Amino acid sequence: MNSCRALLLIVLLNVTQSSADAPANLSDAAPPEPISVHRLELEAWKAAEAAGWVPYRDPSTARPVPLAPRIAALTHEVHGYHPYWMGSSYLVYDWSRLSTIAFFGLELNGTGAVTNAHSWPWNGLVTDAHENGVRVLVTAICQSTTALDALLGSAINRQTAIANLVTAVTAGGADGVNVDFEGVPGTRKQALVTFLGDLRTALNAAIPGAYLSIATPAVDWSNAFDYDELAARCDHLMIMAYDYHWSGSTTTGPVSPLAGWGTYNVGWTITDYITWGAPRAKMLLGVPYYAYRWPAVSGNAGAATTATATSLTYSNAVQEATAHGRLWDVPSSTPWYREQTPAWRQGWYDDDASLAAKYARVLSENLAGVGVWALGYDGTRPELWAALANAFDPAASSVGDGVSLLRAGPNPFRDHIVFRLAPGHERARLTIHDVRGRLVRALEPGTLSWDGRDASGQAVAGGVYLVHLRDGLRLRTQRIVRLP
Repeated sequence: MNSCRALLLIVLLNVTQSSADAPANLSDAAPPEPISVHRLELEAWKAAEAAGWVPYRDPSTARPVPLAPRIAALTHEVHGYHPYWMGSSYLVYDWSRLSTIAFFGLELNGTGAVTNAHSWPWNGLVTDAHENGVRVLVTAICQSTTALDALLGSAINRQTAIANLVTAVTAGGADGVNVDFEGVPGTRKQALVTFLGDLRTALNAAIPGAYLSIATPAVDWSNAFDYDELAARCDHLMIMAYDYHWSGSTTTGPVSPLAGWGTYNVGWTITDYITWGAPRAKMLLGVPYYAYRWPAVSGNAGAATTATATSLTYSNAVQEATAHGRLWDVPSSTPWYREQTPAWRQGWYDDDASLAAKYARVLSENLAGVGVWALGYDGTRPELWAALANAFDPAASSVGDGVSLLRAGPNPFRDHIVFRLAPGHERARLTIHDVRGRLVRALEPGTLSWDGRDASGQAVAGGVYLVHLRDGLRLRTQRIVRLP
């Protein structure tokens, strides 16, 4: 499984679609209707299955527990996708940084039937999320223009899809649906609004307080998404603010440029949504935890590509950037790297620095929060979780009732971390737990440091851990990160 996750996904897809209603200045951006990373990676992993790779099956058979209240609320929504090919990686997610996780997903055809549920329900995933106060969504996937035309164009097919999705949500103990329809024809713009409204009604009837979101494009090339009407029928628009340069781009460049690089960038997308009536309180800015690496004619930024790109997870991309030299593109506020062996290759990605800039834009624009494609792509690296904490949890470095009872530093740490308790609490009991809540080490009363070892004296793996401070009947929790 781990070797499969590390696989570099080579995508050989080309775009032939265009739209008379597409935005102007096409030369400034990717061609109309670029194939999204969602679709590219889904097709690549299905091809891997056909070649013999066996996907993970969630082993839990117990009915998932209900959604628990959060111990501490985030200041903004953080919506992360868990693709089925990421398997058991959810076992090490830092749930304290998430509000929503979307299982990706259930594939629909033009009749509304589920053609591949990818072993849903995943009871272990739902239970782990719910125990940490994180809602779980089932992603409804349809990425064929022909199938979407048939599905949305028929009231019977729409109702079939809705019934199947509601059944999947209730059977799996989930909390709602994320809709990922890509390639929607412009002629079905109103039908998509109708579908989302009917889905909302059906979900609310089955699950009081059910949640509904929809993945929407960075640039609506086909004029198929009515932002304000869709927003009125769901909780959030999950804006896929990436793939500005995509696997089939004719030049290298940033996957998610904050600014610059022609007309179309993250700043343009935010403005476009607001201009067309999307409420800021309904907008989630999707961010990439992946990279594209293109063969190119030279090492210059924006060089012509010579073939389609390879898709890399963040953890793979940062390793390559470290090996070849991380560069920083000022106009887009994103990192990249290049190598010559002897042909040139360029990799463009986002890291904690570029994501921090995007999160700052979310805060300055008063948007609802962010979305992540995709969880687990950072492997065991802690810095992307830390970027989320720094942006959306101002209490991440301390806990307490207005006054910090517990501080920890350095955080992240490698071999030694020191805890500082507020006066009068020095004898409180501290315990270290993994992200699933399992006890790693109980510190003796008065012990105010940890050497990164468990109760048997073995060094623990790098990753996210939770410090519990128990003072009488009160329990406080703080997140710490041990570097590999």
